[in-house]
Amino acid sequence: MLATFSASIYADSTPYYQQILDRLKTDDTVLPWMPEGVQDIAMMFNRETPIPPQCYTDSNSVHNPCYVCHQDEIPGRENTKNDRELQEAYSFSDQGLTNHWFNLFEDRSARVNAISDQDILAYIDQDNYTELKQRLIDANFTGWIPDLKDLEKGAAAFDSEGFALDGSWWVAFNYKPLPTTFWPTNGSTDDVMIRLPAIFYKTSEGSFSRDVYKANLALIEANIKGKNTMSALTFNEQVINVDLNGDGQLTTAVSEVNAQREHYVGMANNVDLIPFVYPQGTEFLHTVRYVGFDEAGDISISTRMKEVRYMVRELQSRHFQLEHWYIEENLEKEEGNLPTYINKGHDGLSSKFGWNITGFIENKNGRLRWNTFEENVFCMGCHTSIGSTIDKTFSFPRKIDGATGWGYINLKGMRDVPNMGETKTEIQTYLERVGGGTEFRSNPELEARYYHADGSVNTVALASAQDVHDIITPSRGRALQLNKAYKVIVEDQDFIYGRDATATPPARILSVVDNETSPTLAEDRQFDWNIVLDWSQAALNSCNFVGDIDFSQLSEAHEVTLKSLTEFDTTCTDGSITLSGDLKVVLESGFTPEPGDIFTIITADSVTGSFANVELPGFSDGQFEVIQTATSVSLHVVPSSTQIPLSGLFLLSSILALLGVVASRPKIN
Repeated sequence: MLATFSASIYADSTPYYQQILDRLKTDDTVLPWMPEGVQDIAMMFNRETPIPPQCYTDSNSVHNPCYVCHQDEIPGRENTKNDRELQEAYSFSDQGLTNHWFNLFEDRSARVNAISDQDILAYIDQDNYTELKQRLIDANFTGWIPDLKDLEKGAAAFDSEGFALDGSWWVAFNYKPLPTTFWPTNGSTDDVMIRLPAIFYKTSEGSFSRDVYKANLALIEANIKGKNTMSALTFNEQVINVDLNGDGQLTTAVSEVNAQREHYVGMANNVDLIPFVYPQGTEFLHTVRYVGFDEAGDISISTRMKEVRYMVRELQSRHFQLEHWYIEENLEKEEGNLPTYINKGHDGLSSKFGWNITGFIENKNGRLRWNTFEENVFCMGCHTSIGSTIDKTFSFPRKIDGATGWGYINLKGMRDVPNMGETKTEIQTYLERVGGGTEFRSNPELEARYYHADGSVNTVALASAQDVHDIITPSRGRALQLNKAYKVIVEDQDFIYGRDATATPPARILSVVDNETSPTLAEDRQFDWNIVLDWSQAALNSCNFVGDIDFSQLSEAHEVTLKSLTEFDTTCTDGSITLSGDLKVVLESGFTPEPGDIFTIITADSVTGSFANVELPGFSDGQFEVIQTATSVSLHVVPSSTQIPLSGLFLLSSILALLGVVASRPKIN
């Protein structure tokens, strides 16, 4: 049963949402208190909860963080929301004109500063997941109960192919976080797992089969992404008794499927492959976590979970049905009706599109509890009413393609590839369009890293990032601050006012919107966008960045730090680099290069120009020579006792110049 008590104990003037909030601040139960006999929408503080806080970002008539969510339909897909016009102008209901996400405007810096680093590190390292299952059982909870053992351990809960070690058939996949809510630099890390119904991992005779599951997972991935073929975790066609790679025989080790077929395989051989629609019974498990640190001190997931989110496709939907519901939803909005959802009690909330959504969030003591009705409504907007998703999902369409994308999320080594139809990498494109680094256009650290003072993107800095992890993770100091800021919200339990981890109010947020007078975007600042990524570019490109770079954009010296022979700053692009300005190289304390060491600090398809001045550190028994070729710049360490005389250096330079190589002897401090 829901934890309900008579609302008469409160004064009639106390709103129901406040009564609930008061109890959340005192109770330690797994099921939150709700007033008895009260209509669910009457318990809400914000009837426009489906409008997320990011929608109140000030575009300043130039910047566009909205394109990632609001798009017109892509031919063949099920999503016909067609809300691209929302990029142009705000279009809120009367209740939505006021920004009800009050936590955005709260300065919690004093409380954040009162939390020590040691305390927050200890807090985020605690396991609040394991006990949740038994607490829900003890409370007679009848909805979905988390059933993936050891999930608090992250990657350690899965094998190398992403399969849960507990045999629950949950499978983890590696995906690129959607810009920018789940970029760690904005305060959260996360992971997502998928599980298909049992018939998808059983043979046609009814035996459990990992081979069948691998084949069906590849088929569903190809189907959701609209691809004819998809690489797969190696499986045995003879177990499935279907020629899935189209080679005319049943092969024992197959690593690709042809998805141009009508049905799935195994016991699911009668289930239709409906284009861009998941089969009935598909489940997703999503945990939202603090920004943690691995053993090396690098940004990683935390043990503690902020939230555990769950969604399941309860009803099978076909395109004509979904199109009807989109039309009806748009008509209801035009008539001024506010969003409504089907309340299924412990099973969560459902929409006409066929998905049930529920979840758990931290209580005042940091223990996970079931969401309140309004907290659950918060999740419904993004998984129901925006035009960019594929069958209401974000992460799975952004999974690294095929076999290499199965396994626990790992941003290290992940390339910043473009979206389908784009030429520039996704993050560069996003930064150029948004003008602030995040949906709120307010992340000082990210802006300092990747923007110049005039607001243009620092492509030298982007090309110096080795992977997605480098770009979207925060410094240790910022990570700790954001963790503390969120813990303050946990203590207040006022998630209905917002759950964004901010220590001080973001500067570019509107408190009130006027549909008629608020800033609008010109047509050339509105963009088409495909949520699916072009992962083929990761194999085609040798660098994390693609495009031409001119160092004249820098107002200060280009600084390179050498930490070890294998760890040093590099700039790499699949494009051209034009050098100018100054180069400054710094040795990290404790590291001394040795003669023979080579540090390639710049790599490109072509390198032209030169640095006007080069400043290098001095060290015992050696010095640097800067060697520039047509495609690179390297630092070579030569013995100080055998320094090349100026006449010899001139002769060497002349010879190397004929070979397209430039050598220089910079000044040494």
